[in-house]
Amino acid sequence: MITDGLILMVVGMVVVFFFLLLLNVLISGLSWLLKDHALLEEKQLLEAEAAKRKKKSAKRPGSVPAAAGAEDLGRITAVISAAVHAHRNR
Repeated sequence: MITDGLILMVVGMVVVFFFLLLLNVLISGLSWLLKDHALLEEKQLLEAEAAKRKKKSAKRPGSVPAAAGAEDLGRITAVISAAVHAHRNR
């Protein structure tokens, strides 16, 4: 009776182990197989998002071009780092 239970337990564990192993192999295989499709889809999503941002920034009156925004961001970063440096040296 106890041996039947132990055999059933071992068989169940082996079945679950092989099922999980098969599931892992299938997922890895599909990931490898669909890698190019996923990259293409991601690229299309990024392009659509960039076009949406460009359209949105073109609608706003007085919008700052991207290069000028980068310059301002650099200045702001320099000012903040100078303020932190001055605060630490007090």
